[in-house]
Amino acid sequence: MKVLFIVLDTLRADHLGCYGYHRNTSPRLDSVAKEGVLFERAYASDVPTQPSYTAMFTGQRGIRTGIVSHSDTENLPDSVPFLPEILAAKGYATGAVSTLFMMKKYFARGFNAYMNPVAGNRARLQQIDADEINAAAIPWLRANYARDFFLFLHYWDPHSLYKPPAKYRRLFYKKGDPCDPKNRSLAALDEQVVGPFIRGHLESIRENLTDAEYVIAQYDGEIRYADDGVGEILDLLAELGIEEETLLIITSDHGESMTEHDIFFDHGDVYEVTIRVPLILRWPKRIPAGRRVRALVQGIDIPATVFDAAGVPAPEVFQGKSLLPLARGETEKGYREIFSNQAVWSAKRTISDGRWKFIRALDNGYWPAPPRELYDLESDPGEVTNLAEERPHIAEAMELRLHRWEESQLGTRIDPLRKIVNIGLPSRPWVEAAAARKGIKVSWEELRAIIDIGVRE
Repeated sequence: MKVLFIVLDTLRADHLGCYGYHRNTSPRLDSVAKEGVLFERAYASDVPTQPSYTAMFTGQRGIRTGIVSHSDTENLPDSVPFLPEILAAKGYATGAVSTLFMMKKYFARGFNAYMNPVAGNRARLQQIDADEINAAAIPWLRANYARDFFLFLHYWDPHSLYKPPAKYRRLFYKKGDPCDPKNRSLAALDEQVVGPFIRGHLESIRENLTDAEYVIAQYDGEIRYADDGVGEILDLLAELGIEEETLLIITSDHGESMTEHDIFFDHGDVYEVTIRVPLILRWPKRIPAGRRVRALVQGIDIPATVFDAAGVPAPEVFQGKSLLPLARGETEKGYREIFSNQAVWSAKRTISDGRWKFIRALDNGYWPAPPRELYDLESDPGEVTNLAEERPHIAEAMELRLHRWEESQLGTRIDPLRKIVNIGLPSRPWVEAAAARKGIKVSWEELRAIIDIGVRE
């Protein structure tokens, strides 16, 4: 059995053609969707990066493992089962091309070969290009294609900074001057506390930008570039003659806000644009082609799916379920409701049954919002109208279900969302960059004291 697990970082589902996007950002992924099964309502259980990947490799939620943020104090115990480690013990060749090891060492657990093309250059942790990923992946595939294998490929391209190769930069931007001073589509950004931080990112794309659409076009250009990179790997599977025997899983760790809710080009909340992700399976002759699944599913289902396909018993502690019965049409039932956390830029948790979605904020971070939000996703998929006050009975019922679920997950443990370090506040790189732009020359410890960052219980 061969498994190719591809994650395109920071890729929101609705910016792919197969999910209805109006731009041709994803011709190769769209083809995979036609050849396999697309899950229309797939959600990350924990966002952003580190907790999401942890959940996808452990099959457990952050509320269970304790990994809910990017805190230096959070580390995964060796006792927690890890997908590649189990497969390696069963004789699989396990390979990864990713930079996650530079974030947390446990991401390398179980990999015979962990390839980081930018090792030693931490500044490029999130700025590695698809071509560099493929330059490491292709030789590994050529050397191991005859074996049972599990290969994890991690494409960072859609993550900011949005700087695709030159030929992609005008691919989706057909307007005139992206720096036209009459364009006010970024005006709200400059009123925000995080404005200087986001502006720093935008200046690396182009100086004096005024048009949000230009930024979105660069994000879409990054998606198309990554899509081309994935296409190169797919072509290699066909060349090696292993296309039909390879279970291909394509997803993302989280999405990205493109100005929705006045969140500019980041992923600091639990709105749909951030927690809803693409999820596509292809396994010729074993699952049907062209099927679309409406059931609610989550990233924690990926390990159980791999083990089901491989005929390997899944650890009992796994919380996810195999997606194969849904993919094959043997059932139409997914989760009754899904749960997602955010614990870096803000601290929030959400529950959704597919129609009603309730959000509770422990800390709003840098984007003002009510402490309780309720949305009807059927009539308001953009989450524009908060119905928490207008429909109090539904909001209270959803909040009660959320509370009972939390109790069932925690037992007597403290909720990790409540004890994370620097809850809802910026990371060290953010503070240092902001200080540098303002000409402030003080130590990190002094900066922490100045902005009163500490552990909040």
